[in-house]
Amino acid sequence: MRASRREFMNAAAGMGFAATFGGLIDAKAPMMGVVFGEDFDPSTKKEGDPNAIVDPDHEIGKPYAGWNKGELDIHFISTGACESSFQIFPDGTTMLLDAGDFGHEHYKDGTVEKPDMTRRPGERIARYISRVRPDIDKIDYVMASHFHNDHTGDARYGAGMTEGRDPNYQLSGIAHVGEFYHFGTAFDRGYPTYDKPTEWAPAEREHLRAFWTYKEKTDGLKREKFEVGALDQIKLVNAPEQYDFHIRNICCNAVLWTGKEGETLDYFATWPNNMDQKNENTRSIVMVYNYGPFRFYTGGDASGVLRDADGKDLDFEGAIGRTVGEVDVCKANHHSYKDAMPKTFTDAVNARVYCVCVWDRWHLQDNTATSMVLDENGAPKDKLMCPTGIHQGNAEMMEGKAWRSRLVENGGHVVIKAYDGGKKYKVYYLTDDDESMNVKLVFGPFDSKGAQA
Repeated sequence: MRASRREFMNAAAGMGFAATFGGLIDAKAPMMGVVFGEDFDPSTKKEGDPNAIVDPDHEIGKPYAGWNKGELDIHFISTGACESSFQIFPDGTTMLLDAGDFGHEHYKDGTVEKPDMTRRPGERIARYISRVRPDIDKIDYVMASHFHNDHTGDARYGAGMTEGRDPNYQLSGIAHVGEFYHFGTAFDRGYPTYDKPTEWAPAEREHLRAFWTYKEKTDGLKREKFEVGALDQIKLVNAPEQYDFHIRNICCNAVLWTGKEGETLDYFATWPNNMDQKNENTRSIVMVYNYGPFRFYTGGDASGVLRDADGKDLDFEGAIGRTVGEVDVCKANHHSYKDAMPKTFTDAVNARVYCVCVWDRWHLQDNTATSMVLDENGAPKDKLMCPTGIHQGNAEMMEGKAWRSRLVENGGHVVIKAYDGGKKYKVYYLTDDDESMNVKLVFGPFDSKGAQA
């Protein structure tokens, strides 16, 4: 069932290069957010606007130049049907963090699939990777932040069950990407015992475990337990001595690093009244990347309510934010759904840029956008919200919102590039209307907070 490497690369290379602009919302309609039509001129930068589009290197309208040695590239891949991030570290080490597929074609509130519905999300993700790293056939790290199908793949929906494999599994999400790439080391929230904090998990856990098992037997995959509090468990594999790059493991299964070496707080063990809670999101893997002065946060769908013995909200998400501290770029928890991104969290991380992986009408809501970019008086701060798309039915919800002036409304693949040893970073939007990888928008360069100190 696996396509040959040559067939796959030839297919991925056969793509058009038409420059496309505009997004899910009509670019000609009156907007308050950052949205542009075909006549966009980047030279119209507004004086003093920190979120203005800039293009000193004349990148807009051309295929993305790609990764270079010494750069950290974080790609939020827009399929319109799942969350997935492909990451290239400064020495070329690669990681796939999540790759979902949940039977989007059966869901009435989903965004439009990108660029179309002729291929499943896992194959779209693989094709995207082949365009940004055509030189590799192995991804060094693969991680499932938690066991939800929009992050891991579905047990029911996909390209079909495998045949004659031991064990068999659905070709969906991460497992589907595995038809085109070898994986080095795998992480998920459950390994090795899969009984923390309880044995409960969605059915997708077993689908993923079957895939891991098959790859261990046949393809050299290695699995490791995610160690909360560890520094550099996920490390550079090519030239670690050349770059000041480190990943800190912050949280997993609601076991939170306290900020002190070797010290953690286990929310379920400390407050066992939560053991009956079946919110997979509270179990998400959380990490912070540090590249010199640049800091990036990613936490899967970290959200949900954990309570103390008296039933009081423990502000779990806020506690994560306080452990993490300020960052430059933050991937929004739980797609910026209404139960996530409380002010206790956003005040703590105080990100300059928030990236939101969107596949649903209910992603990016008024309360979460307000928390991310408005001050206590309701005025927009110098922040930028970068969703991979906006649901076509959300125009009314967005109308007149003060945060809309900080929202990029075009949609597309969102790429964070940190460079110059992490002192600077840019935000790119690449078209997701086709596979040309044309640059639609460029924000920055921004100075990393640590470089300003």
